[in-house]
Amino acid sequence: MAKIAYIKDLYENEGKSLRGIAEEVKVNFRTAKKYALQEDWNQSEESQFKAENYPILGEYIAVINEWLENDEREPRKQRHTVKRIYDRLCKEKGYTGSYPTVRRYVSQKKEQMRKYKESFLPLKHPLASVQVDFGKFKYYDISGDERKGFALIISFPNSNAGWMQVFKSENQECLLEGMKRIFEHIGGVPTHARCDNMTTAVAQVLEGTERIISDGFYRFMLHHRFTASFCTPAKGNEKGNVENKVGYTRRNMLVPVPTIADFEEFNEEILRLCDEDHERKHYQNDKKISELWAEEKKHLKALPKYEYEVFKYENLRVGKNGYIGVDAAKYPISPELHGKSVQAKIWFDRVEIFYDHEKISSFERSYDKKEILGDWRTYIPALIEKPGATEHTKFFEQMPKLWQQYLKTAGSKERKSALTLLLEIVRDGNECICDDVLEMAGQNGSFEIDNIRQCYTWLAKPENRPNPLDLSANPPIINYQPDLSVYDILTGGAAV
Repeated sequence: MAKIAYIKDLYENEGKSLRGIAEEVKVNFRTAKKYALQEDWNQSEESQFKAENYPILGEYIAVINEWLENDEREPRKQRHTVKRIYDRLCKEKGYTGSYPTVRRYVSQKKEQMRKYKESFLPLKHPLASVQVDFGKFKYYDISGDERKGFALIISFPNSNAGWMQVFKSENQECLLEGMKRIFEHIGGVPTHARCDNMTTAVAQVLEGTERIISDGFYRFMLHHRFTASFCTPAKGNEKGNVENKVGYTRRNMLVPVPTIADFEEFNEEILRLCDEDHERKHYQNDKKISELWAEEKKHLKALPKYEYEVFKYENLRVGKNGYIGVDAAKYPISPELHGKSVQAKIWFDRVEIFYDHEKISSFERSYDKKEILGDWRTYIPALIEKPGATEHTKFFEQMPKLWQQYLKTAGSKERKSALTLLLEIVRDGNECICDDVLEMAGQNGSFEIDNIRQCYTWLAKPENRPNPLDLSANPPIINYQPDLSVYDILTGGAAV
């Protein structure tokens, strides 16, 4: 602008010629003429996009705008290039103008969109922008015991549409899994998310609006291509829409206190109830929420090409009793790995354990504080070394009932052989037929280990069963009369 003002001053006040101005300011003659003679300085940025400024391209501007605006939803690699826009205009719309004209317009339009986006984000209710929060609630498990649950709410303030998913915790895995499920349910990704300073998303709060975002949340943002901002500490009113939505959904979808036997089924039902709730009218607008949402949905970004797997890795050391700790719960690995490091792949609902790049066990994730899980299968190798301790372990009663009875009465050597066979059955993935094996052995009258093994092979490995003999046919009659006189020589007798 300073250079433009200088050109105008040279022309108006110092009487310089246009060519002299061009040489002094070091611009071309047309630029000097344009700003020296310009009288209307009130033109808006929008004026450069008017159709009359593009006499040949004018009728195609609406189509180009639509393509560019739709591109905002798609990954960068799948957006229109200027060349692609030009080719489509020529082939599909009959455009006969030049490529440079298209390039100039597209460049100006993208710059306008960029500036609009920057000024748009601070608005109160931008389209396709969400607010995210957790709310606590009470539920009963299948046994009737009272539990504390956490409801993840994602709301769209512009249309007041919102969805909920419930979990046993509000950790990062639950947060990201819930966001992912809701994105998939609504068929797109919001452009921006407003959150409070939850530790699952924010690693450190700095001055002002600066935040250090946690690695897991940052990776999730990059994968889904949305941006995020975070409220001022202790200022929940900055995301008032979702704060209200938490209370609304709790009162209308979690009353009376629910009994949750299966979280997967319950969450599917919750999504359905949220969809139905959108048939009511907006609190300020005379339209239904579903109608407003239908318009807002058009501004969502496309879902990512690849599904995002929500989990985290942790390296953990196995304790002397063969346990590892995840959160406040302990999971049994094996005393054989005492002092070794294992890798835990931690999902919101399960924990998988790897050692030396091989999965060695898998558990349902526990959210009960200080719970010590037990798994009799994990400790069989250790029991083979100390078979006498079998019935004195904490997990003995977890073992199959018939095997408990059998191991109690078996001698030391027999018990060791039985545990070795039991380990083979477990590693084959056939623990479900453990008792069937012993029941079959008893029916055949023997609990000797060879007989038990044979019964296991019969039940679990039918391909190894011998074909039965066919005894229905009459045996052949053989007329065989050997000459035995040669044996008389051996006894000193004479041959007859």
